[in-house]
Amino acid sequence: MRPGPPNGRHRGGSHRPTSPRRYAVRRIAALINDIAAGVVAGIGADAFADLLRQLREAAVEHFKNENTILWELRAGTYAGLRDRPRTPPVVKAMAEAAFDEHMAEHAAMLTQMDALRELPREALADTLKTWFIDHAIKQDAHLKAIFQAL
Repeated sequence: MRPGPPNGRHRGGSHRPTSPRRYAVRRIAALINDIAAGVVAGIGADAFADLLRQLREAAVEHFKNENTILWELRAGTYAGLRDRPRTPPVVKAMAEAAFDEHMAEHAAMLTQMDALRELPREALADTLKTWFIDHAIKQDAHLKAIFQAL
């Protein structure tokens, strides 16, 4: 899967905007796919290391953005809440409950990613897919629930 274009538009001429968060997720998925393709193609060590570096940078940026959103939700300063001075307390409670766990998960995932780099290439691609999907399903689902409650 390739990431959406940086201009915020979906491919195929659709005019629905792509959020920066969604674009970051697509970028991570695309890099993992590129790593898997690189394993199959037998790309050189430098090119492979560059893909891993790009993946880590994309993950750091994604986690940084999510952490910022969680901080803003917790503080009541998130842009989506500005038009709603009486945000339901349940939304703030949901953000509060997810906050510490989600941020700790991000730190743990980066540590895991660094450890995964030591795996043989053949095992790395599948392990990265599992690593990413696990986070998306277990952790990012909490954020989705918060945003749907807004």
